[in-house]
Amino acid sequence: MSLSPDFAFTQGSLQNFADCARRFELRFIRRMRYPALETQDPLQFEKRMRQGARFHKLVQQHLLGVPAEALAASLADDRELAGWWQNYLTRGLSGLPAQRFSEITLQTHLSGRRLVAKYDLLALEPGGSAVIVDWKTGSRLPPQSTLRRRMQTIVYRYVLAQAGAHLYAGESIAPERIRMDYVYVALGAERLSFAYSAAQMGEDEALLSKMITAIDNADEFPLTDDERRCRFCSYRSLCDRGGAGRLEDIELDEYEDEEEEEAFLLDFDQIAEIEF
Repeated sequence: MSLSPDFAFTQGSLQNFADCARRFELRFIRRMRYPALETQDPLQFEKRMRQGARFHKLVQQHLLGVPAEALAASLADDRELAGWWQNYLTRGLSGLPAQRFSEITLQTHLSGRRLVAKYDLLALEPGGSAVIVDWKTGSRLPPQSTLRRRMQTIVYRYVLAQAGAHLYAGESIAPERIRMDYVYVALGAERLSFAYSAAQMGEDEALLSKMITAIDNADEFPLTDDERRCRFCSYRSLCDRGGAGRLEDIELDEYEDEEEEEAFLLDFDQIAEIEF
């Protein structure tokens, strides 16, 4: 069994492969339903996921022109979410270029496959900076070294450099003009930022191409040797890898990003695509 010919790689699917090849196989090749709970507290987990999805929807509506006051009035039932919203309004958009594209999807091709990125926000100044903004609702900052290695950081910057010209007055975007900001709205909209460069783009292309080729040519998808990754894997019961982890130990932002990816339907005739 192998991947469908029209399968499109995303940061989420590539992160799954990087974390555990077996998880990638079960999820994206065999398409098996999740047999186990992610955490010991599934109701609280679902609540946090709903809060995150609701926040992203609020931001999208605001960037489309819905008045902030009207949106704030809808948050009387959730004080925590209202706090995130106020942090976003106060600092979330500060210092960003004025031309903004919310919830936009771009794609390019690499190693014979589509590579797709769905952005929370792109803020661009043609001839100037091109900022990727990703909203995070988690309650703690990860180490910058961890975020730098994540597929989201790698894929999002690479795809924008390859496929963002039509948003940038028709000119290709030099990697040195690209920056990615993770904005943690539960922490006062604190930012963790990652610049880009031509050298880094070359390294990222080599890494992504190697991963895609390895997946397409794989005969086996082994389990990860790092069993810590199994604590929040919904397939762990199939692999006899123990019980669910604690909610306070989970990186909710990672699950939020993957659920959002799976929720949107890709209409490849309407997604911006690099020509080659």
